[in-house]
Amino acid sequence: MNTPNSQFNRVLWMAMVILFVLSVAAFTYLNIAADPGLDKWWIVALNALIISLPFGLLYGAIYVLSVAWMEYHQRGQVTPRLAKIIHWAPRIAALLIIFFISLFSLDVFEMQASPLELLAGFLMHNIPSISMLVLLAFAWKRPAVGFAAFIIAGTLFAVFFVRSIYALPNLLLFVFPILLIAGLFYADWKWTKPLPTRQA
Repeated sequence: MNTPNSQFNRVLWMAMVILFVLSVAAFTYLNIAADPGLDKWWIVALNALIISLPFGLLYGAIYVLSVAWMEYHQRGQVTPRLAKIIHWAPRIAALLIIFFISLFSLDVFEMQASPLELLAGFLMHNIPSISMLVLLAFAWKRPAVGFAAFIIAGTLFAVFFVRSIYALPNLLLFVFPILLIAGLFYADWKWTKPLPTRQA
């Protein structure tokens, strides 16, 4: 591995870690400011842990895609180790974002309703998660399908969940991570094989 690339990777890694920490800290602060009664440290810590999921996906995907793009365009292929990371990253990231989205459906159980109504509400709230699980099942061995499916999913999340300026945080929590998962599927589809016109 050459020195300029190693230095770029280190700087990029540090930048992503700093952005991750700042993002989680900012969202945690905003949660505390919005709910002054949130004084139990374990609830604050749990919220920060939950919020760290989409931010970890966001900045992790940016890092992997940046390193892969540089390697692919310099050498015509990515290293076998990075190719393995690119192969598994979108699949694991998709499972994590689906888990994160499904956590919001647990609010249903705070309502006063019959068990049947609660179950119906829970299933209704999980339609996006169930749909993305189905998409992931089709995309698991077909990265081209994953690329198209998660582009569509990210666009639909933007249309339905970013309707006002107050919903802009949803871009960071849902839309951008889903679109970056599509980018990882694209990298698995196109970049893990050498360019035919170049030598490695």
